[in-house]
Amino acid sequence: MGRIVKKLAMMSVAVFVLVPATLSAQSRKTVTGYQERIPNSNAELKCDGVRITQTMYIDSISGYHNGFWISKGGRIEKAYWSIRQSDSCIGYELKPGFYQVYPNIVLPADTANITLWLKEK
Repeated sequence: MGRIVKKLAMMSVAVFVLVPATLSAQSRKTVTGYQERIPNSNAELKCDGVRITQTMYIDSISGYHNGFWISKGGRIEKAYWSIRQSDSCIGYELKPGFYQVYPNIVLPADTANITLWLKEK
């Protein structure tokens, strides 16, 4: 009987350790955007977007871009128009809603991409 109690105690410790790790892994989301410059036409923007249900903040960014803008409901929520401004986005809060992100192109390139990592507040 003592061995069964020990095994149950060890299993409950494993559950307490694994559950918080799983929850924290779920508290991050990403959103990636892409822009392609098309000669003699408008640029093509692509982003699947991300829906968040609680306030999150920008934890980190990556990509080849010259700044970017965040859109919520088809309107610009926040814009960082240069790569120098981009670093200042870390910590910016996003309220619940559906968001998309689009990069500015670094000339003379024809494409740009951006990924934002969001973390729960």
